[in-house]
Amino acid sequence: MNIMGTYSGMDMSMVEKLIQAEASRGVKFTQKKEQYTQSKNAWKDLNTRLDSLYKRLDDLKKTETYESKSVKLSNESNLNVSSTSKAATGEYRIQVQQLATQTRMTGDTVVVSLNDELTFSGTLSFNGGGEGLSITVEATDSLSDISKKINNQTKELGIRSSIVDNRLIFTNAEYGKINMSVTGTNDITTKLGLNNVAEIGNEAHFTVDGLAITRSSNEINNVIEGLDFRLKNIHEGAEATIVTVSEDMDKAAETLEKFVEQYNSTQNYIKDQLSVGDPSAENNKTGTLSGDGTLMRLQSSLRMMMTKQNLNGTTVQSLGDIGITISRDGVASFDKSVLEEKIKENPKIVSDFFSKTETVPETTDANGDIIPSSTKKLGFAELMHSFVNEYISSSSGIIKTRNDTYDRMLKDVNDRITQFDTRLEAKRARYIKQFTALDTAMMQAESQLEQMYSQLGLGQN
Repeated sequence: MNIMGTYSGMDMSMVEKLIQAEASRGVKFTQKKEQYTQSKNAWKDLNTRLDSLYKRLDDLKKTETYESKSVKLSNESNLNVSSTSKAATGEYRIQVQQLATQTRMTGDTVVVSLNDELTFSGTLSFNGGGEGLSITVEATDSLSDISKKINNQTKELGIRSSIVDNRLIFTNAEYGKINMSVTGTNDITTKLGLNNVAEIGNEAHFTVDGLAITRSSNEINNVIEGLDFRLKNIHEGAEATIVTVSEDMDKAAETLEKFVEQYNSTQNYIKDQLSVGDPSAENNKTGTLSGDGTLMRLQSSLRMMMTKQNLNGTTVQSLGDIGITISRDGVASFDKSVLEEKIKENPKIVSDFFSKTETVPETTDANGDIIPSSTKKLGFAELMHSFVNEYISSSSGIIKTRNDTYDRMLKDVNDRITQFDTRLEAKRARYIKQFTALDTAMMQAESQLEQMYSQLGLGQN
């Protein structure tokens, strides 16, 4: 290589030009790799959008989306109220007359520092709502140690412990009229000042529309179906809190708005990927998946499902009946007022349109064999949910299969690129060897010619 090009003029720059010319033949491989990569990424992005649509369909399938209730209180200082879909719409007048409290025992002051050893021992036994278990007090224990032992077994003992001003205070974990007593060995109750009588807790007293009700807790969930109460403060005199239960339109409307938004986003993405651009333009740019039959079928199927009629014998037989319409260019829009009217009319009909379970009765086939009864899921959301899953399933989905194919194609083209680069490097080495040999031969020929002229006594002109 040190003399390459000295005589022939075929130097490294000439080698690189020849290699560059050869390399242009490999552009087809890099172009294919770029095409496969872009297509795979396009399907990956579509999978993400379809997955989001899949999750929106999950929300459409939930009964509580259409049958949920909202609760308003005229005064929130006396109680909190939450609702479920089972709550009936209407008004309730609530008066809180007495809150439930916990049974409590306050010990006398113990003349010892909080963390000092007591120097006496014994067993404390509790009876007060729990299982009546005991704890052992060691001579090396402090008041703090005793309190911790009790709280470590609150679930079994039914009692919580605290210390205030060197007094052990025991509180029943439950509310209401629950007795509490503490006994001990070795006169330990006297030494710890625990011979006082417990203050028995109260039950909660309140009225619903004038009907008197008593409960052992301030957490009430068995008085009005679908409503849970938490009593906080007593009403004074004739004061009361008006609880108003109504249909929650916002939840259903928000769910459908998000579904329509995701549907449009998915369809717009598909449209961009299938775009043929302007074929008459000089530098026309097409979508990455232009002409892809699988994607065109997906686009068409999604639109057909959005406009399909479901002859179920109710007033909701299509998305159009609840305010979702598809324009001529395929864009979905949503009219909230139409949905609200249907929910006020009958929320169950709306819910069943999206998802319901139907029982298939037991039958007998032609051979006399019994086919047991079964259940199947019906409704718009169920059908579209199943359809979308055919594309995005991580085990057998169409997109997974497509991406597996692209992976194999990318591996193949990468192998071809590697082989091409290897051949190109071999050709480079061959050119260098050949051109070096050419210059060496020319150098030797010149040397021999000079030697011949010298022997003949001739000089070179």
